Amino acid sequence: MISDNIYTILPRQDGSLLMGTENGITIYSPSKHTFRNWTREQGLMSVNFNVGSATTYSKNTLVFGGNNGAVRFPIDIQIPEPHYSRLLLRDFMIAYHPVYPGDEGSPLEKDIDETDRLELTYRQNSFSLDVVSINYDYPSNILYSWKIDGFHKEWSRPSLDNRIVVRNLPPGSYTLQIRAISNEEKYKTYETRNIQIVITPPAWASVWAMAGYAILLVLVMAVIFRIITLHKQKKVSDEKTRFFINTAHDIRTPLTLIKAPLEEAIENRMVNEQALPHMNTALKNVNALLQLTTNLINFERVDVYSSTLYISEYELNSYMDNICATFRKYAELKHVDFIYESNFDYLNVWFDSDKMGSILKNVLSNALKYTPEGGSIRIYAREEGNSWSIEVKDTGIGIPSCEQKKLFRNCFRGSNVINLKVTGSGIGLMLVYKLVRLHKGRIQIQSTEHQGTCVLVVFPKGNSHLHKVKFISPRTPYECPEAIMPGGASGLPSVEISQERSLQRVLIVEDNDDLRNYLIDMFKTDYYTQSCPNGKEALAIIREFNPVLVISDIMMPELGGDKLCSTIKGDLETSHIPVILLTALGDEKNMLEGLAIGADAYITKPFSVGILKATVKNILTNRALLRQFYNCIEDKEQNLPVNCTGTLDWKFIASVKECIEDNMGSPDFNVDLLSSRHHMSRTSFFNKLKALTGYAPADYIRMIRLQHAAQLLKQGEHTVTEIADMVGFSDAKYFREVFKKYYNVSPSKFNKKSEN
Repeated sequence: MISDNIYTILPRQDGSLLMGTENGITIYSPSKHTFRNWTREQGLMSVNFNVGSATTYSKNTLVFGGNNGAVRFPIDIQIPEPHYSRLLLRDFMIAYHPVYPGDEGSPLEKDIDETDRLELTYRQNSFSLDVVSINYDYPSNILYSWKIDGFHKEWSRPSLDNRIVVRNLPPGSYTLQIRAISNEEKYKTYETRNIQIVITPPAWASVWAMAGYAILLVLVMAVIFRIITLHKQKKVSDEKTRFFINTAHDIRTPLTLIKAPLEEAIENRMVNEQALPHMNTALKNVNALLQLTTNLINFERVDVYSSTLYISEYELNSYMDNICATFRKYAELKHVDFIYESNFDYLNVWFDSDKMGSILKNVLSNALKYTPEGGSIRIYAREEGNSWSIEVKDTGIGIPSCEQKKLFRNCFRGSNVINLKVTGSGIGLMLVYKLVRLHKGRIQIQSTEHQGTCVLVVFPKGNSHLHKVKFISPRTPYECPEAIMPGGASGLPSVEISQERSLQRVLIVEDNDDLRNYLIDMFKTDYYTQSCPNGKEALAIIREFNPVLVISDIMMPELGGDKLCSTIKGDLETSHIPVILLTALGDEKNMLEGLAIGADAYITKPFSVGILKATVKNILTNRALLRQFYNCIEDKEQNLPVNCTGTLDWKFIASVKECIEDNMGSPDFNVDLLSSRHHMSRTSFFNKLKALTGYAPADYIRMIRLQHAAQLLKQGEHTVTEIADMVGFSDAKYFREVFKKYYNVSPSKFNKKSEN
């Protein structure tokens, strides 16, 4: 209805009702429940009718009275159906900017009204357009409603607003549905129109990108799974390697206890001539077993020391002669031809001697191990262009072709080797591979089962290709002593003391009871010894025991020897005590690290008894010589000992001398004042000064006073009594007595002797 106010109602023969309102006439059909409006726009001359002013004028005529007069019309009048044009689209805008076909970046190829499919980018997902359905008779009778299928669930509320506004439409494919609805009959749709709208996603959100993300996710998951698998495999491999290393360490401790007594017995001729060859054979096999354990320890250390090469220049033929000499005797015993050749007379090359020795020893030992009696091994060194190489060719059992790709894997051993029950750990070639790569070289292995194997290692000439290197002086391949690792303690008492308390004191720190007892037995004749099973206990007793020297293993429970040494050398009260480190880590890098923390000597196990004893004796002898520097003040510009310049010990002595000289004229200056000036207890100060100078503090003060007095006497500018007072002696008679006792001449005669 066009109005809610009805002023008059007239029935018609067909059952419909004509109702006069303030805006026109409405025809209502009760049977159809429909309304039809007759308004001024449709030709009704008067639209505002009065109350009760309608009547049947004649049989076929009706009259309605209004403000502007009466309106007469046939009773069966029919209001024509309204005519509507098709829905038209216009004024297309993107982000509130008009868009026309042909514009730069425009999605329109033709007018928006002629477009059935609209493809927009993800940056054009906010747009608007107008829709219109033309009705000249009654335009207000048309309402508009729309929705985007796939984005909206419900239609928009019908209204006269013909503007469609869409904001932030997500990427995807949609259908824009538009309809024109009758304002009189709310459920009647005059016309509908559909437009397909496609919002293309950005490149990073496209289908291909999503597929790529899915593939990438799968790859990442595969990589993570692979990493986890490799980590587990490495953990298992590390556990196997750790088992080998721990076993090697445990073996080397009893090897020390076998080798040292054997060497001592052979050196001191403690056995008869008939037993001597057997002893030499035993010692030889101990050294062979020691070499096997060294290989295991080197394998563990390869990743640790691989970052640095300690290189020197070597003549290759000489180096190879030394290497081959160690294997030639074994080859003779096995009746294997062992031949070394080269295509040069003289060639200087650069490499790390220890690591190159490990490479060649592993390759040659494998060749000898797997070559049967009557076979041959040929070593050929070759110079070619900018490289040099070593080729080892044998006539051994070979390697199955199907297993050759696994050669450089950790703990790999060929099936034919296992079937022959040849002993081995399977880590040699892995070690060789790592060390060759470390030298920027390459290794090639060609093998035919039952015929033999050829191993070729190639290295560049010179040293410019090597990184992280340290240059050292050259030495022979086997100049470095062998090394062992101590085993565990067996629970003997933690402190054992020999009875020769009048001898110099030596503290032995070793966690293996058998080796500790052997060291005590070795030194008990010449020194008063005390021992501890670890560094922690050693630190607890070192001040009370006051040793002249400490012999310590490096790898121990509680506190290792390296930290023990660092603590001793970093403490003013103990820095004067020499420390000898015993260790299985015998490579040059570990030696340098041990010496860097202050160790006076670094000896690898198994050690020679004679070398260890000589080292102890030399250190103590040198310490005695240093006392001459510590005790002398006559020449203040004297050159300091090279190994003492800048150390805590020399600074301590210099400070003590300076303190005594500053208080030279004070007779009340004593040991208590001197020790307190150095923030030390009287006992600690006594032990420190006694160890460095050989004098008790009181005697040392007196000696410095007397030396200063001697200098004054030489100048001849003062009397003896004046000099006695100047150097802190209140009694001139007592001064003369102690001066004569120290210099074996009276002060007056000393002056005359100096003049002469």
